[in-house]
Amino acid sequence: MNAIASPRFNIEGFGTLTFHYGADDDIAVIHLDGPKPAVTWEVDDSWYLRVADDEIVGMELHGLRRIFLSTKLYAALFRDALIELLQRGGSDDLGEGLDVTGSIDELPKAAHLVIFLMGRASEKLDAALREEYADAGRALLEEAASS
Repeated sequence: MNAIASPRFNIEGFGTLTFHYGADDDIAVIHLDGPKPAVTWEVDDSWYLRVADDEIVGMELHGLRRIFLSTKLYAALFRDALIELLQRGGSDDLGEGLDVTGSIDELPKAAHLVIFLMGRASEKLDAALREEYADAGRALLEEAASS
């Protein structure tokens, strides 16, 4: 039995991808099927999932240029998707920011990247939740032992 309430992510459950990058704050916000009211869950430093009704509906990457695009591994992962997003947005770089919306058929590389990133973020969130529950369990056992 799994007592951890992790949000769901249905990789076949979205049709459009919205990508917004604000150059001033260096934050990328990704929405699946448009922006929705959601709660932001911190997954890891710079990674945030947007969750509505126990389903992942988007994510935020803080420090896109400063952290993700300056790290060799992530820069390589982002390369083709970023080129696709820039072309779709009619831009040469992220310097002025970027707003792009398209179907997963129109943005296949970006959609694949988002699926990978959200899967990775879900794994990180699951690990954090498991650790949080384990810490709470240890604290209860310590409290019971000292009583």
